[in-house]
Amino acid sequence: MKTVLVVIILIAVIVSAGYFGLPVLIEKKTAALSADVQDLKQKLQKMEEESKSATLQPDADAQKIIKAVNSIASKATTLEDSFKKGMSTTDEMIKKQKTATEEAFKKQSETIDKIVKDTGVKIQRSMFNALMATIRGNVLRVKVELVAKNIGTSKNELELISETFEKAKTLATDENRGVIDELQGILRKAKAEIDTDLPSAINRIDLLWNEMSKLLRKT
Repeated sequence: MKTVLVVIILIAVIVSAGYFGLPVLIEKKTAALSADVQDLKQKLQKMEEESKSATLQPDADAQKIIKAVNSIASKATTLEDSFKKGMSTTDEMIKKQKTATEEAFKKQSETIDKIVKDTGVKIQRSMFNALMATIRGNVLRVKVELVAKNIGTSKNELELISETFEKAKTLATDENRGVIDELQGILRKAKAEIDTDLPSAINRIDLLWNEMSKLLRKT
């Protein structure tokens, strides 16, 4: 049970790490993106200010007009190129961020799924072993009652063992399920011999005890 508890705590730690860690990762990835956007805004603001300062006077000659227009066009082209470059960089960063986030979520999900599956197997094995230990205790009581020739009590214990075997089957692996079938066969023969051949029934109960001890050592 300690192992199961440790695994469950580990699941909680991983989920918490993912919950609190991924936002930090996203924030770190978007920091550079925010800086690029801010830089573009500053360049646009600077161009607007320069455009205002370059306002032509009503009496400006053609040469000044051409020079002013060329200057504005050049700055507009530069800003446009800078904007396109910035947007391209931004798109690339967004794609990388999305990929990194998806991979982080996928890896975390796979880790949690594996832990949950392993935990389920451990819990099922623990429950199976607990039932086997219970049956083994019941078998010992049957042996004591048979030696004391308390046949009625022995039969009740054997019925309880039979029911517990059926419960254990639902938790057993394919290999252990086959072993339980064999143990149930021994149990049925012991029940059939109680009224007709008590020594033989006791021997079968002894055999059942020994086989269950072997099974518990394996699991």
